[in-house]
Order: sequence, then C-alpha cells, then structure tokens
Amino acid sequence: MRPRSLFPFAAIGMAFLMAAPVAAHCDGLDGPVVTAARTALDSGDPNLVLIWVQPRDEAEVRQAFAQAIAVRKLNAQARDLADRYFFETLVRLHRAGEGETYTGLK
Repeated sequence: MRPRSLFPFAAIGMAFLMAAPVAAHCDGLDGPVVTAARTALDSGDPNLVLIWVQPRDEAEVRQAFAQAIAVRKLNAQARDLADRYFFETLVRLHRAGEGETYTGLK
C-alpha cells in the first residue's frame, strides 16, 4: 500500500485560507475597540480607551468622550446616538493610527 501525499490537501487548505476575506475586527461593534469604549463610557473613565489611539489623538478622544458623557444623560435615544458618535470617533482614530482607512462600523 502506497502512502498518500498530504500535499494536495495542504494546497487546497491554503487556497481556502488565502481566498477568505480579511476583515478588521477592530471596526466591529463587537470588536475590542468598541468593547473598551463601552466599558469606558459606563465607568466614566476615558483612559480605558487611550491604548487604542496614538498619543497625538488623545485630545480628540477625550473631547469626544466628554461630549458623549454629557449628551448620553439626556434620554435613551440621546445615549444611543452619543455612544455611536464616540465609537465612530474612536475607531476612526484607531484605524488612522494603523495607517488604514475608516469605512464605518461593522
């Protein structure tokens, strides 16, 4: 009995891996950046998200955070809108710091 080569199976597996679309998980609503943003908003601590941006972007993140905190106190609809604004700002700056374009939250 002749042993079978694993090469064809490995080649097919590699083809599937290479054909898979690459997605930036950091721009997902369930990704680590937005998860950190939710925690920061709930705790009132903007420092929890600063690890996701470049030092040059910290002031903009802090400003967006302060605005979101102020507006989210108004009502549930304002809270949702303020949170979304903060998530989008944070992810946009995070992606820019990686040299990538921001194409919205997924």
